[in-house]
Amino acid sequence: MTKKHFLGIDIGGTSVKIAIVKSDLEILSQTSLPTNIKEEPRKVLKDILKAAAGLEGYDKVKSIGLGIPGDVDSKNGILRRAYNLPKWKNIFVRNILHKYSKKKVCIDNDANAASLGAFWLDTGGKANNLVCITLGTGIGGGIILNKKIYRGSSSSAGEIGHMTITYDRNVCNCENIGCVEAYIGAKNLTAYSVNYIKKHKSPIIMKFIDNDFSKLTIEILYKSALRKDKTALELWQYAGEILGVLLSNIVNFINPDTIVLCGGVSRAEKFILPLAKKEMKMRAFKTPARICNVICSKWSNKLGVVGAAMLAEQ
Repeated sequence: MTKKHFLGIDIGGTSVKIAIVKSDLEILSQTSLPTNIKEEPRKVLKDILKAAAGLEGYDKVKSIGLGIPGDVDSKNGILRRAYNLPKWKNIFVRNILHKYSKKKVCIDNDANAASLGAFWLDTGGKANNLVCITLGTGIGGGIILNKKIYRGSSSSAGEIGHMTITYDRNVCNCENIGCVEAYIGAKNLTAYSVNYIKKHKSPIIMKFIDNDFSKLTIEILYKSALRKDKTALELWQYAGEILGVLLSNIVNFINPDTIVLCGGVSRAEKFILPLAKKEMKMRAFKTPARICNVICSKWSNKLGVVGAAMLAEQ
């Protein structure tokens, strides 16, 4: 049987990933572009198509799938708003891509695309009810119910990072108070860590950052924990416990068979996952917690672009 070819586009805040993906999920060819946030959206989309047209297999592509961060009306193909892309407001993305490519176009929120990528790459399409949590600068989420993306009544479902876990502390970028993103999104976890390190000291971390807290990153916290730095391990315990609270809420509310964690923070799987699972099992109802398999994706760098490519198969 001839394999289908799909074009997947994953637009991020700093780069755009573009790939030709075959129906067996193999990436045939790929490229990337820097995200030009100052450029007009129509020009950006035309540049993406120009780059895609040079990829091996593009001539066989029948459909284009695009994942983009923000408030997406997937039914009508409109990006309502993207917080990291200030010029992208009420953009008819599907119409623009179709006009210049003459191909079928599907668009969705980037976390929904990642959840579809996790469904195929991490579970081989075997999961029935899956939640994907993207642990990056912010925290996003996508929901698969009965093997289909669940988008909700306004295509707004899955904003897991903005579930409230406290009501009186930590203002989030969305202006709500107490969102989980305000605690363990990479940017906010790093800010918390700076204050914690100042109080509890850490020669290992201070050496990594040359005594300059502006150089502190999640990667450095991870490397410090690998060296058994007490302060770094305590910070990952803090993050793991908060993540566990989030997982328990998801397990009790959605009752998924699989939760997939991806993104930069999930690289610290060794330190964060056991603690998160322990907290989840302590807080969640026993039966849904027992049947839920919580894993870190082995395909974090591919989830978005492969998931976007497979949107046409939904």
